[in-house]
Amino acid sequence: MIAFGIRMQSRQKVIKMFTVSDKTALSLLKWSEFFIYFMIITPIIVLLYQEKGITTGDFFLIQGIFLIATFLFEIPSGYMSDVFSRKKVLLLGSIMWFLAMVGLFFAYGFWEIMLAEAGLGLAGALFSGTKEAYAYDLLKRMKREKQFLKENGSISTYGQSAGFIAAVIGGSLYAVIGNWVVAIEAMVAFFGVLCILALPELQEVRRKVFPETSPWKDVMGIVKMSVKHPEIKWLMLFPAIFGSFTLIMMWILQPTMEAVGVSVALFGIFVGINQFSRILFAKYAHKVYESFGVRKTLYACIAAVVIAIAAVFGALFAGAEHMWIVYVMCVIIAIVPACQKMSSLIFNTLIHHRIKSSERGTVLSVSSMYATFISGGMMILMKPLMDGFGIGWTMAVTLVMLVAILYPLKKVLAIKEI
Repeated sequence: MIAFGIRMQSRQKVIKMFTVSDKTALSLLKWSEFFIYFMIITPIIVLLYQEKGITTGDFFLIQGIFLIATFLFEIPSGYMSDVFSRKKVLLLGSIMWFLAMVGLFFAYGFWEIMLAEAGLGLAGALFSGTKEAYAYDLLKRMKREKQFLKENGSISTYGQSAGFIAAVIGGSLYAVIGNWVVAIEAMVAFFGVLCILALPELQEVRRKVFPETSPWKDVMGIVKMSVKHPEIKWLMLFPAIFGSFTLIMMWILQPTMEAVGVSVALFGIFVGINQFSRILFAKYAHKVYESFGVRKTLYACIAAVVIAIAAVFGALFAGAEHMWIVYVMCVIIAIVPACQKMSSLIFNTLIHHRIKSSERGTVLSVSSMYATFISGGMMILMKPLMDGFGIGWTMAVTLVMLVAILYPLKKVLAIKEI
């Protein structure tokens, strides 16, 4: 018995030695965001996929499939994080992200690239609600949950900073080493796996499923609560619809540049502008919310999308004869999609304050499900529009569809205490 007690004490000392503090865990979470979202391929992804046998229309279709794959695993992954372990779900997601990048390195043709993108979509589902849930509950354990919007913005800033650096160097690296940029991205993502591996467990927030209730009934109960809640359902729907329009504007940038004769090599610069804008929107989301409130912020975001659509037409009409106008329009198109980051941070914070820790991962996954389903449908719709009618008509249809955001906007603005 004495020997057993000594062994247990030694084991506890070893565990304690490798257990990081909550403050360190928050830093590791931020760095994992940096390493995983160090997306070198973003500025050249259309060009990279074309070299791998993919058309522009197929690119939009694949992005839609990526989002649908994410959608299918949103709720299961969020519920797993509530019931089993937030850390283990994050670790599984980071490993899948790494493996999908390895698969993308070897992929060629529509089906192989689609499978790699589907793997990234599954990894994204494992991350989406779980990472924010982990961050919120970690801050709650530190008695700092009121600082969530600021700290979540800081976490996002790490990811957006990674995207900015990757965007700056991505084009140049691709020109030198081609497809090997994907291998570099995979290696950097592996450091994200190591960061998440070092995170502590949050045992106290695990959801208890009673014997008389099956996991299926339990998770469906949370889903029904989310979609029927008089406030949460609109806090999920509005940013989902808004995000789909900003996503379209982001991916319409390169086809617009190609249509007016801008060098594809400059696409990395405009992606860098987008990523730098996302850094600013993430870092100062709490300041914007505190200074202007929800109403003024949302009106400004919707107006920005309209301006971006107008900028696409402006670039097309200016053409190669007035390239300085084209460059200004491209800068506008690059900045506007970054508004989505601020919108997402603000709305997720409003949702966090209305839910319990034991249901946090599942509810956030339902919110992400809204976003991925709507964005996936919109991206798939872009393929026939782009292939059959071109950029101009695609943007005209997008402007008409923007009307769909007005009703959820009205419902959000009717919510008290936001």
